[in-house]
Amino acid sequence: MKTVDTRGLTCPAPLIKTRQGLNEASAGEDVEILIDNPTSFSNVKRYLSDNRLPYTVREEGSLAIVTVRRGEKTELSVNETEYCTTGSEEPAPKVRKTVVAVSSERMGSGDDVLGTKLMVSFFRTLVMLEPPPAAVVFYNAGVKLAMDDSPALDHIRELSEKGTAIYLCTTCINHFGIRDRLPTGSFSDMYQIVNILRDADHIICP
Repeated sequence: MKTVDTRGLTCPAPLIKTRQGLNEASAGEDVEILIDNPTSFSNVKRYLSDNRLPYTVREEGSLAIVTVRRGEKTELSVNETEYCTTGSEEPAPKVRKTVVAVSSERMGSGDDVLGTKLMVSFFRTLVMLEPPPAAVVFYNAGVKLAMDDSPALDHIRELSEKGTAIYLCTTCINHFGIRDRLPTGSFSDMYQIVNILRDADHIICP
């Protein structure tokens, strides 16, 4: 069973982490979602219902434990902000949706060693942003930054823990033959990547 811990997070982070956990789960695998925010709990339930994913709920004090059966792999909604409401069920103020698109292992051109250092520094700084970006999309050689020996991997994991969705281009992964060396992130096809970029309010391309 896969566990998605959203304790201490506010919308849209619990929804982003829920979708990311469901995308990473195998077909038929149970996903356990831990939620301690009543409004986020309500939003996640609506999200699961709209995506036709059956779930059960167990409550332990202020903690809600939602267990979801992933079922067959299907495309899940990527517009989490549509499900964000306040306690009064009024739409929450729109949060600027920032997406980072990464196409290279290095930042800039000229000196490869310097470019690698700059890219690691970029991700270290990205972790400090509040709110964190909604998603980071890796494509072309950028997918190598999520490999198990990448100097940026720890920062990418930190972003994921803060609720940032991590997407890795499947075509690029197969091209470089690194499918077994990616400990974090969701494999994504071009259709999903295009939709993520289309729906972004702001795109950063380091």
